[in-house]
Parts: sequence; C-alpha cells; structure tokens
Amino acid sequence: MMTQRDPKQAALRSGGFQTKNANFDAVCPCCDKKIRGKAPKDPVVAVSNRWNGSRKQRWIHISCLRQDDRHPNTGLTVAASLTKRQMHTVFDGEEPKSPPKEESKTPPKETPKMPTKTKAPPMPAAEATDAGDALSAIVLPSLLRDVTGHIDHQIAEGLKALNVPRALTVQQVGDLPEVEVGLAHPRFDVLLDLARIRSNVLAVGPAGSGKTFAAEQVFQTLSKMDPASGGFATETPRFTVVSCYGEMMPSDIVGPMVPNVSDGSENHRITEIVLTYRDGGVLVFDEFDSLQGDTAIAANAALSGDKWTMPDGTVIHKHPDFVCMATANTFGQGKGRGPYGSRNTLDGATLNRFAGGVIRWGYDLTFERALIGDDEVVGWFHDLRTKATECGLDGRIVGPRNMMAAAKQKNVLGWSKTQWTQQALRDWSEKDLRTVGMDSTFISEATSFGGAA
Repeated sequence: MMTQRDPKQAALRSGGFQTKNANFDAVCPCCDKKIRGKAPKDPVVAVSNRWNGSRKQRWIHISCLRQDDRHPNTGLTVAASLTKRQMHTVFDGEEPKSPPKEESKTPPKETPKMPTKTKAPPMPAAEATDAGDALSAIVLPSLLRDVTGHIDHQIAEGLKALNVPRALTVQQVGDLPEVEVGLAHPRFDVLLDLARIRSNVLAVGPAGSGKTFAAEQVFQTLSKMDPASGGFATETPRFTVVSCYGEMMPSDIVGPMVPNVSDGSENHRITEIVLTYRDGGVLVFDEFDSLQGDTAIAANAALSGDKWTMPDGTVIHKHPDFVCMATANTFGQGKGRGPYGSRNTLDGATLNRFAGGVIRWGYDLTFERALIGDDEVVGWFHDLRTKATECGLDGRIVGPRNMMAAAKQKNVLGWSKTQWTQQALRDWSEKDLRTVGMDSTFISEATSFGGAA
C-alpha cells in the first residue's frame, strides 16, 4: 500500500498528474484487475483514455502506467511531462512499460536500463516541455537563492515550449509556410488580424486574462510572417509596453524638454513610445483606462495620423509597420462599481481612435488549465470564480495570477490544500467568505492575523 506521501505519487504530481489512493471500487482498464477502494487501497493515476482514442480521463493502477500514457488535459505523454529524476522515481529505475510489439524473426535489441543511482544529473532548461517541467527542472535547485524571480522566469519559458490542443497556426498567403503561434486565447485570431492591417486595438477584459501576453504573441507572430501576409518588413521592429497609471504626465508620452545647463537651451528627450512609432513594431498601452484625460489625449497622435510633432518642433513620421494596442479593464466610460472603480473616463476623440478595433477579452478556461498545469488548483479557483459571480461579488478578482501563486505554493513549497486555499483568500472579508460557502473553521483561519500570545 502506498501513502499520499509515496515518492511515486509525489513525482507524478510534480509533473502535473492527478494521483490518489483509490476511494472507489473499479476495474483498471489497462490490466482488467480490480481497483480497491478499501484498505489496502490501490494507488491510481488519472490519464487519458488510450484504449479508444478519446481524451476522457480514466483512473489506472500506477503500476500499469506507461511512458506513452497522456495527461488528460495537456495531452502530453508521461515521458514529456516528467523530468529524468521523476521518471526514475516513478519507474523504480526501470525502463517504463511499453505496449507489446509484434514478433520478429530478428532478435530484439537490448534496451538499456535507466541508471539506478539515486542522484540524477540536472536537467537543462532546454529540455523543459511545459510549465510544470520548467519549474521542477530549473526552479527547484534555485529555491533557496531567489525562488520568486526564478519561478516567474521559468513559467514564461515553459509557456514558450507548451504544446497543447488548440495551439494556433497562422496560414499565410499563397505557398508561404504556416507560422506557429502556440497556445493562444480564443480571441487571438481577431487581435492578429487587426494588427496585420495596422488597426488600433483596444482589448477590454478582466485583470489577468492574458491581454498583454497576447500582444507579445502578436509581435512575435508578425516578426515571423512575410510582409505580403501582413508581417513586418523591417528587420528591427520594437516591442514596447507602457504601464499606464493615473499620475502619468503628457511628457511621459512624448518625452520632456531637458535644459542644457551649459548654454540654457532645451533638448527634447525622445521616449520608447516615439521610437516605436518611428521605427516600427508593437506599442502597448497597458491599463489605458487608468490615464488622466490630458495624458490620454497626448497619446492620440500615436493612435492616428502619419506624423507626430515633438515639443521641440521635430516631426516624426510613422513607420508602416507600427501597430498600436491598448489594454483596459473598462470601456473608458468612467468610474463605476466593482474592482475597477478607480478607472477614468476617456475622451471621446481618444476612444474613437479605436473605432472597429475593440475586442471583448474574457477569461479562457482552457488557457488557464494549460498555463497552470495543475487541475486541482485550477478547478478550485474556477469553482470559486463561479460562486463569486453567482453571489454578485464583482469586486473579487479570481484570475490566473491567483492560480499561479497557489500552484507555486503547492508544487514548489509543498503546502497542503488547506494552506494554499486559505492563503489565496487572506484579503477576503468574513462576509464574502461566508457568501461563497466557506465553513467557520476555514474563515477563522483565513482571517486570523496569526499573532503569538
């Protein structure tokens, strides 16, 4: 009998798989033997149904697991999901079971066994195949040095290597090759199409829904595409993200006039915003609706027209490959209720610069599951988001950032479900916790300040 702390189960969970000691009676579809749900309970793992080609989740004995079994959600094989060290742990140093092969007249080649030493060589970052693999292979050795910075970096690297169903491929004109995009939001195709014709885009949606990430994907995709299909003609396009805030000044957009102490003259200091306008690339005004009116108006020149006059009189011409995008949590209609009540009213002339380019951008459950790579964490937050919405708790944001933090706490720090769920809701009020159905014990612990007597 295995316990919940069994190393095989722990290794599989680190690779994103669900495991448990069975709490049900069933028949294993792999070996046709009984799965015991009573002591001694059989250890089982959830995999996709390889027996009929569907993606339906099935529970099998861990002892029946093969390297070609796939994760029910990501579609990745066991071999692709686990590190070498984890594979060694799961299969006890033995080569994983493979499907039977047809008999051959020639004797089969001897398959070398995996090393039985307990210490495996470190896996380089380039071998990471998904976000969970990147975390386990690279972040864990650096945990004591700088855990947060390394985790965030490896998640970004893991996303680049992530290969899941619904990965997008862009078809170019004529016989030009397709361009691989990878994991993409359902609205990405609209965003890319508007960027290909150089339309100004305003993506409006909740915090953490992947708007800025999608803008970077657009930049990377246009950099790979042929100009005939709307790609960049310039070889040195820029990608500039401007984090907007209420105290920004117009000079932060166009650049300040800086005094020359030697002769008393003033020189204009050009900004990255203007350089992107001049040299081509993608400019992103992140959280555009947080800008005050005068500052937003200062950006109008970047949103329309082919020329931009600087404070010193210099005229900057817009590059043909310039794409301007903006992200926002509201439609620029001013203060209201909910989590984005501090957002500002945008001038009508500014909003009109996005005519025909507004995209409603919501949370994408498939994207979140692939990004986080932990069904337990994602499922819990999805249920929480649904309950919060049904109960009218519009002020509570439940997005991928919440899920990612919990996944780090669970899979890197080894926190229990009680620990990471309570931590996720530390900033919630007792009333809100009660509204979404949390029990008294949970509420008491989550809202405790934890001081010692």
